[in-house]
Amino acid sequence: MRLFVAVDMSDEVRENIYTLHNILKSFRGLKPVEKENIHITLKFLGEVPDQRVEVVKERLAEVKMEPFRMHLKGIGFFPSARHIRVIWVGVEEGNEEISRLAEMVENAMKKLGFKRDKRFVAHATIARVKNISPADKKKLLNELEPYMNGDFGWMDVKDFRLKKSTLTPSGPIYSDLAVYSLED
Repeated sequence: MRLFVAVDMSDEVRENIYTLHNILKSFRGLKPVEKENIHITLKFLGEVPDQRVEVVKERLAEVKMEPFRMHLKGIGFFPSARHIRVIWVGVEEGNEEISRLAEMVENAMKKLGFKRDKRFVAHATIARVKNISPADKKKLLNELEPYMNGDFGWMDVKDFRLKKSTLTPSGPIYSDLAVYSLED
């Protein structure tokens, strides 16, 4: 099954981010992330054989850290505003903590033979861009300009999750396989 490790957004932060949905959905070649799917990926595991899922769960249960607060603020683009493939909301406060959590997850999974991800950048993907015309890209950047330093809210990070991703023609469906509390 296709798995990843993530921190889900609070309902309030999801609602705040979702205010951008109407702008994003108006562009062809751009697929906004459904509100319920907005999260921060700590590590993408990819296809994992069913018989390995239990050992992944056990290793993730060993990751221990204090809960922390996180402030979601600003919009960015991967790889850049010139060549947009992903539109995301960034993490301002709590970036150090979520990066440490991602590193702990990375190390736990490395022991199981998972390849190291590229450098972790704390972000919540809000849209994927398949193909956008130069004119539409310019219009998109203009429409997002007022939100570039937008404040999407604070949230408490009290857990992280092992998630299953089921790909469907209408988009992925995510389900929690395990929830790991950061509180004792």
